[in-house]
Amino acid sequence: MKYKFECTQCGATEEKEIAISEYDEQKEKQTCSRCCGNMKRVIEWSGIAEGSGAGWYGKNGSNVI
Repeated sequence: MKYKFECTQCGATEEKEIAISEYDEQKEKQTCSRCCGNMKRVIEWSGIAEGSGAGWYGKNGSNVI
């Protein structure tokens, strides 16, 4: 699968292809092709759910999901 990563040093973003079976081992080992800095995964969501509002668990003391 392809995952989006952002460099913690120069801010560059890259897509990295990592097998699902290797993801847990490889996610922290990604380096920037520009400056060789460490990269962190950028979480992207394209689903229908949104993370805002009082209806989310824990928001405003609520336990509604």
